[in-house]
Amino acid sequence: MQYTTRKVLTPQEKEERARKRAEREAVIRARNNRLGITIFQSSWIMVFVALIVVNWQMRFSPEWMAEGATRPDAVLPTVATVALFASVVLMHRALRAVKADQVKSFMQQWLGAIGLGAVFFVIMLTQFFALTPGDGQYISVYRLMIGYHALHAVAIGVMMVQVYRYGQRGRYHAANNWSVEATMRLWDFVVVAWVMFYVVLYII
Repeated sequence: MQYTTRKVLTPQEKEERARKRAEREAVIRARNNRLGITIFQSSWIMVFVALIVVNWQMRFSPEWMAEGATRPDAVLPTVATVALFASVVLMHRALRAVKADQVKSFMQQWLGAIGLGAVFFVIMLTQFFALTPGDGQYISVYRLMIGYHALHAVAIGVMMVQVYRYGQRGRYHAANNWSVEATMRLWDFVVVAWVMFYVVLYII
C-alpha cells in the first residue's frame, strides 16, 4: 500500500493562505451586498413607477383638477433638485475619500451631503402644502407622490446621519466602508426617483 505525505506548511504559508481566503470572502461578501441593494432598489422603484402611472391615468378624468386650479410653480422644486444632485456628488466624493483613508475629507463631504439633503426635504415640505384641498383629485395624487418620496428621503437621511456619527467615532476607513457605500447607493435611488417625479409633476 502506497501512502502519500501531506506537505507541512510553514507559519508564513499558513498566514498567506488565510490572507487570500479572507480576501476572497471579502470580495464575495461585497458582491452579495451590492446585489442585495440592487434587487431592493429594483423592487422599490416599481412603487414609484406605479404612482407615475396613476398620475397619468387620472389626468384623463374630468374631476382631475378643479376649475381654475393651477399646478405648483417649478422654481422651488428646481432648487431642490439642484441641491439633491449636489448632495449625491458629495456622497460619491466622500466614498472615494474614505476608500483612500482620507477620513477628514470623507467627514466634511458627508456632512455637506446631509445639509443639502435637509434643504431638499424642507423645500419638499413646503411643496406638500403648496396646493389647497379644493384643487380636486390632482392634489391627492400630488401629495401622495411628494409625501411618499419625502418619507423615503427621511429614512435614508437618518441613515446618513448615523453614518456620520459612526464616522466621528473612527469606524470607517479603507478596509471598512460598506455602510457608507450602501447609504450612498440608497441616496442615488432617491435622486433617480425624484427626477422621475419632478418631470411628471412640474415639466410634462
